[in-house]
Amino acid sequence: MNRKLTHRHSAKKITKLSNPHHQYDLSDWVERKEGEKFQLLVEKSPFGVSIIDPKGRYKYINPKFRDMFGYSLNDVPDGHQWLKKAYPDERMRKEALSAWFEDLKKNQGDEGPVRVFEVTCKDGSQKTVNFRSVPMETGEQFVIYEDISERRHAEKALQESERRYRSVFENTGTAMVILEQDSTISMVNSEFESLTGYPKKEVEARMKWAEFLVPEDREKMTAYEEQRREKNEDASTAFELRLLDRQRQTKDILFKVSTIPGTQQRIGSLMDITDRKLAEEALRESEERYRQLVTHAPAGIYEVDFVSQKFVTVNDVMCEYTGYSGDEFLSLSPFDILTEESKKQFIERMSRVFAGEAVPETVEYKIRGKGDKEFWVILNAKYIYEKGLPRGAAVVVYDITKRKQAELALRQSEEKYRLLVDNANDGIFIAQDERIKFPNPRTQEILGYSADELAEMPYKDLIHPDDRPVLLERRKAPSQAHSVSSTYALRVITRSGEQLWAQISSVPITWEERPAALNFVRDITSQKKAEEDLKKSLEKLRKVTGATIQAMAQTVEVRDPYTAGHQRRVSDLARAIATHMGLSPERVDGIRMAGVIHDIGKISVPAEILSKPGILTDLEFSLIKTHPRVGYDILKEIEFPWDIAQIVLQHHERLDGSGYPHGLSSRNILLDAKILAVADVVEAMASHRPYRPALGIEKALQEISDRKGRLYDTAVVDTCLRLFEQHVFEFR
Repeated sequence: MNRKLTHRHSAKKITKLSNPHHQYDLSDWVERKEGEKFQLLVEKSPFGVSIIDPKGRYKYINPKFRDMFGYSLNDVPDGHQWLKKAYPDERMRKEALSAWFEDLKKNQGDEGPVRVFEVTCKDGSQKTVNFRSVPMETGEQFVIYEDISERRHAEKALQESERRYRSVFENTGTAMVILEQDSTISMVNSEFESLTGYPKKEVEARMKWAEFLVPEDREKMTAYEEQRREKNEDASTAFELRLLDRQRQTKDILFKVSTIPGTQQRIGSLMDITDRKLAEEALRESEERYRQLVTHAPAGIYEVDFVSQKFVTVNDVMCEYTGYSGDEFLSLSPFDILTEESKKQFIERMSRVFAGEAVPETVEYKIRGKGDKEFWVILNAKYIYEKGLPRGAAVVVYDITKRKQAELALRQSEEKYRLLVDNANDGIFIAQDERIKFPNPRTQEILGYSADELAEMPYKDLIHPDDRPVLLERRKAPSQAHSVSSTYALRVITRSGEQLWAQISSVPITWEERPAALNFVRDITSQKKAEEDLKKSLEKLRKVTGATIQAMAQTVEVRDPYTAGHQRRVSDLARAIATHMGLSPERVDGIRMAGVIHDIGKISVPAEILSKPGILTDLEFSLIKTHPRVGYDILKEIEFPWDIAQIVLQHHERLDGSGYPHGLSSRNILLDAKILAVADVVEAMASHRPYRPALGIEKALQEISDRKGRLYDTAVVDTCLRLFEQHVFEFR
């Protein structure tokens, strides 16, 4: 909107309101009164004001201009002096001057645009200022200055707060999720990715929370949603649920959810408690604390007359704060709404004001409202003076009760966390600048050093020399993973020279405005010894199991010399197929063991049938077909580390259900048995039998190739074919 000041003598009225010897008629009297109003408006303006004549001379500056910048007319008699003092930097001075002339040229007598510059005040401080120039009919420029330094600072503080809270969300060390009103997931952190196996891009704005839960647990969340819609304050906020990860594996989790104040969103945390469930360890208490920083609140406003000691105006918000109606409030004095302690504070403050002492513009009081309701407020008072004495005040009031409660809660929380750290069973310390800082008592107990001694020792000197590369490698990881926590184990050397195994969980943090790492240390020396003992026991058991199976295999081959070595060769091929299919070493070993004794059931078949050179009768073949079941019956009571009995039982089953003994179809046959079946067919066809000569490896491979997908598993057959085609495997 274009504006131009039209009062013809406004600048003149500011410097000289009237001439007592001038005779004027009624129109002069009206003009003088308008000038007085204009002067009063400018003098009391909350913004700085200057009037500049066409030659760039400053004709007038108001009190707010002097308060804002510290300059008087003597300091800045003209634009040249203003530019020199306000913009000591030559580049900024040129920029400001260029903007001034550009606005004068473009606007041709209309109000110019708002410009923002950093201005250097008389005391050397800098302020961010909005400039706006309005031309007057006299040709002078009416310039308005608004100090926006605090607003800019608040904006930066808000941005920093948002960055900090995002950082907390990402680096809390717990899987976190934000849910929209319809339970669509809008945000997850990296811990959520690790827990579920899903990357953020597949989850955020694409999946609903219920998709991660087993069907039985979805009812819990449905009940929660109903309670939340009814705004029931007693609605549950913590649930033990079963989560399905990307591999459709079930994990027990503790899910805590809370509504984000002022939104329809909810924030949830997921803690993996699978190990606790399996080990029947009770972790009963877990707290979620949410803090809310109120940056904007409705303001109460009132005016008070010190002479009558009464409130003279009040707005609705102040009435809402105190619980009084407008009329009730105006019948009160400040002493009626202050607590006893605040009354003393108020009297002391007003004594200083009446004595002419400077007091802070803001002050905190505890207010007693209607019905003895007490709450905390912060007052911003602007005193109104008359004849040099304060006559009253205009006051802006903000309710800071929540902030006060938060400060109390924070102090209590800090005391609680300090107590928790000092009494933790694990060592906790901060590592920074190659030193240990803030070690808790357990850390000192584990290492045998005092806090002062640890502060002087290089961190690496506590690490076993052979394990220092582990520490070096872990230190590189956080800078590459943006504050992702890591857990590792290494040996530490105590003051007494004892070597202990320690499990360390390290989280990168900022400590005293510099990078550091928060470390949690647990003595796992006993656990390491137990693991080593268990490893030796398992190796011994593996050797005994292998010897037992080998003895059983030799028992079969003694009765069936024509198939001597068949089981071993089948075992070798099955192991090669399983390995190249990417199965785990433990599973590969189980398949190998099953191959070694897969025909053990033939021990029940008469030797003359096994070695018969001619074609078997139906009765004889029916006896042969019992060997998987007999083998299963022999093996089922033996406690192998693998399900060898089932593998042996199924190794003659076929995908289309034409196999024996149970005619199982593809989905009901173990992959291990499918691998053994292919290896068995290939070896049998390639080797000599009592009833026929060897058919050769080519025909054996042709057989499984022609019937893959119908009798034999496609992936297993393709792997077997590659082994022979690429000469990776051959029978020996």
